[in-house]
Amino acid sequence: MDKVIVDTSAWIESFRPSGEAKLKEILKELISDGEIFLPGIIKTELLRGTKSKKEFQMLNELLDSLTYLSVEDDFWGRLAKFSFNLLREGITAPLTDTYIALLAIEKNAPLLHRDTHFDLIAQKTGLKILEVK
Repeated sequence: MDKVIVDTSAWIESFRPSGEAKLKEILKELISDGEIFLPGIIKTELLRGTKSKKEFQMLNELLDSLTYLSVEDDFWGRLAKFSFNLLREGITAPLTDTYIALLAIEKNAPLLHRDTHFDLIAQKTGLKILEVK
């Protein structure tokens, strides 16, 4: 399988005791196979939501084992154009989501998510969604 970007929404769903079992299974498989790209923005979103220092440290350790995905300086100009074009297509999505979507498109990495903004973005762009079946 190609490396996958796992959005914060999918991570959170997997952390819930009553979270979707198939998603949890796929995420465990991706982690153990080393098949996850981790953008800094997703790492930050996840860590800021932890409940304690201990939870922060445990999650940070897990996330540090994944492949970090950085951006080049010129990414920001491409992101501005991408976001501009989405708005012209009638898609209003948070900047964080457009950032993640563009990274996924540019890295040709499917996105695992639980956020409807990404489905809308995928309808108008080359964003690939990893479906959980």
